[in-house]
Amino acid sequence: MLKTCCTNTYSHDDNENLINITFISDTHEQHRKITKDLQKGDIIIHTGDFSNGECDENDMKRIQNFLGWFSKLPYQHKIFIGGNHDFAIKNIDKFNKLLSKYPGVTYLHQSSIEIPMKNITLKFYGIPFITYLLGWMFYLNDVEQQQCAQQIEQCDILLTHDVPYHSQHLQNRINEIQPIIHAYGHMHGHWGICQKNGVTYVNGAQMGFPGHSYIYKPIRIHITQDKTVILPNQEKIKIWEDFPIKK
Repeated sequence: MLKTCCTNTYSHDDNENLINITFISDTHEQHRKITKDLQKGDIIIHTGDFSNGECDENDMKRIQNFLGWFSKLPYQHKIFIGGNHDFAIKNIDKFNKLLSKYPGVTYLHQSSIEIPMKNITLKFYGIPFITYLLGWMFYLNDVEQQQCAQQIEQCDILLTHDVPYHSQHLQNRINEIQPIIHAYGHMHGHWGICQKNGVTYVNGAQMGFPGHSYIYKPIRIHITQDKTVILPNQEKIKIWEDFPIKK
């Protein structure tokens, strides 16, 4: 059973028994602005929208800019998924060729990775679907959502771009598999953490709304060897009571 508590994460950074994970999202080509707010850690996760939605001849340059930055961050493992603005991923052959140049970076798309670290193994599953923005990247209709949601594997940390309340199928699957953490983004201005029904929900979206200005800091969480989630100091982060499982 998941146990949780709130404490000051930042005092535990050198503890060999704690895995520290940093969550970011929706950087919209302003990723270099947040570098100063990133602390060295074990794992960093980006839950989509690293670009601004353009679809032109500069697509690969945008990805290369992001990957060049992301790959050099001071974390042992770097994981990301796509978002509705990330049209550059549409050219999957060029994307995969470019991604292969960054062996320290993992891209998840209806796929998983298991990371053994500090005497425990964490399984991450990533799926970037969007539920209501027809014509944008990773849009799925209701039938497709149901199919993809059922394919989500049992995991410790689930990564999506969209929020749970936009898809009942996604929320149902979360209730079934009970991940330790569900990390997402997409909803600017709803940055923060919510704990409900044994799941810690994390919205790491950096940008404000309206507009894409860097407002919200990266979220840093610790996981103990018995997979207890240790939250950051409540003074440093927004703690939601119901969002993102209710509007």
